[in-house]
Amino acid sequence: MSAAKLEKKIWNLELRLREEFQMELQKAFAKIDYLEAQLSGHTSDVDKADLKAPSALPPLRFSMPSAQEMRTSVRKSRVTVVPVDEALDVSDGDSEVSVRAERWVPLEPVAFLESTWNLVLVLGFTEAGWLDIAIACLMLLVSAGLQITFAVILMGQDFLGNPFVAEIQAAQAWRQKVAHDYKHMDLAMTSLVSRVCNQDNGLIVSTNQASLISQINSFLGLGTTEFNPAGLRPGILLCMLCILLWCLYLCHEFRAIFISLEAVAQIPRSWETKFKDGRFLSMSYLRFVSYVLARLARATIAGLLLYAGIVWLANTTSISDLMLNAVALGAVLDVDEMFFAALVPKKIQIKIQDLEAIKITYSRGRSQVESVLLVLAMTGLMLWPWFQLVEPLGAAMQTVKIEYCGGNQDFVIGLNENQGVPVGLRTPAYNASSAASLTEIAVSNFAQADDSSSPWIRFTDTAQEFETQRTDTMNTLAASSSWRVCMDVDQWYLGGEVAPQDKQNAIAYEPFWWSTASGLGWSNTSTCSNMASLCNGDDAHLLRLVCPQTCGCDDHLTSPWYQLQVHGCPERCAETVSDGVEAAACQDHVNESQSLWQELWDDYPDVIASFMGLPDAAKDPNVLGIASLMKSQGCSALSSNGTEPMTGIEFCSGHSSLFTWVHAQHSPGELPDRLHLHGQ
Repeated sequence: MSAAKLEKKIWNLELRLREEFQMELQKAFAKIDYLEAQLSGHTSDVDKADLKAPSALPPLRFSMPSAQEMRTSVRKSRVTVVPVDEALDVSDGDSEVSVRAERWVPLEPVAFLESTWNLVLVLGFTEAGWLDIAIACLMLLVSAGLQITFAVILMGQDFLGNPFVAEIQAAQAWRQKVAHDYKHMDLAMTSLVSRVCNQDNGLIVSTNQASLISQINSFLGLGTTEFNPAGLRPGILLCMLCILLWCLYLCHEFRAIFISLEAVAQIPRSWETKFKDGRFLSMSYLRFVSYVLARLARATIAGLLLYAGIVWLANTTSISDLMLNAVALGAVLDVDEMFFAALVPKKIQIKIQDLEAIKITYSRGRSQVESVLLVLAMTGLMLWPWFQLVEPLGAAMQTVKIEYCGGNQDFVIGLNENQGVPVGLRTPAYNASSAASLTEIAVSNFAQADDSSSPWIRFTDTAQEFETQRTDTMNTLAASSSWRVCMDVDQWYLGGEVAPQDKQNAIAYEPFWWSTASGLGWSNTSTCSNMASLCNGDDAHLLRLVCPQTCGCDDHLTSPWYQLQVHGCPERCAETVSDGVEAAACQDHVNESQSLWQELWDDYPDVIASFMGLPDAAKDPNVLGIASLMKSQGCSALSSNGTEPMTGIEFCSGHSSLFTWVHAQHSPGELPDRLHLHGQ
């Protein structure tokens, strides 16, 4: 109840109390006058029918009340709070019985709310102009239409969207078509599905999928790697609580509707409405039917809103939106009261606010029946959404997350369009705290820098140059025109002196040096000698380029694996190797470099397996047999087993992408019987 209406109720009650108090005083003064007349012996001068109260009081005709009547009058003055029928005669002997019954039977005052729906009760008694009445009727129709429109929209497919189970097919399609596409790997070579399921903050694609998975995790109380709720599901619980809140809201509304109908039904009906000081003495049949129809319309709208609200709340997948949606539904239900307070003319507002409450009787049996019906209704309203809406939603959410993130996440795939065969790559697992990739380090180093150049990035002036340098091969880079030195360049960047003639090269080669250690997972202070153990790796192309002396690119007696320009050894180093070969004696050097020979064939299985892209090739019996034979027999084994079993290439001829041996510098007829090992 508003403060204004409460103040009016108090004022009306005060006026009624004043009137009743004056009536009681009038009776008391009349009795005093009667007693005084008896004591003075002038009773004949006092006419019982014409006794008057003091001059300040209005005249009153009364008969001398008995003691019993006085007690009845006192009791009645204490009990009566609501208006009573003016025709009641307190001098009637039966009044005591009726008052006692009124005192002990529980009554509930039913007030008329400040709503546009109550307009039908006061039309014709508002003393308002026709324009005010027209506006008030329009507000009634608009508020009802607005609530109906809200209910229809809430139940519409366009508002609710597709059922959540439709997300299962969407998840399957995304997983098959997008999630493992090699084009969507990040700079750390992590697959898109791994980043989406682990809630990577740097996503620029599939953000809707990541948001949906985040909502599912919050709704079901799941971790990023969990698929089955282990305990309380916050979203399910909050959803049911919001539905309970909404059902309680509507239960209160239905109860108020039917109680108001019962209260109005107690008003006597006639062909004409009699209305006085906010109370109905009688109500016309037309007004009564109109009010009943208005209440039934209100109940129908409330029923539509109840159903639409439950369905809407049960389809809300965001746990943060549940409470907001529940509050929004409450605002929709109160639209008629908002219209009343904001737009209904004041003259009509006052008349509706002045309507006095009507009391209805509540017996013990009726109260119990009503309580049981309410409990059964609330139980049904909670069980239906639980089994039909909320629990299926939770199961669908689990299935959707499994479709999005279940199984193996750490691989990407691309199609070889020339061959029509899918090609896959196993990617590293997502790790938000893992070391930054080389490109991430470069971006972080330069993004907030004020310099125009970066020690990590090779900047170009045109898009064409950018694309050329981005796609250049190691073979092109190691050519003498691009890499003009055959020396370890760590001395230029780790505290050593840079000769004047080398300064230009030192500036040009700086990104290559800083990228080497970081690319191999080493610290930036690592020297060439620190990283020497990595020289024979198939991913050490950049290390062989910047540390050619440490990696043996200039030594004809070093291990031949990857000692090629295509694998990073500078072309300038090949000239040194060629000079060493020419100066070397034509003989086997195995005895002089026994450890090198053994290391060469120890590395052979892993090298050939990495080169072929077949991990199991390192365990192939033919490969292991060749390695064992070469280590035991030395160079002589090349005469009878000179063919590499996996590639079919002659060891003595070398391989342009794998190893160097004695090859095209000598014709086959010029090769000695005992081949000697050297680099090219």
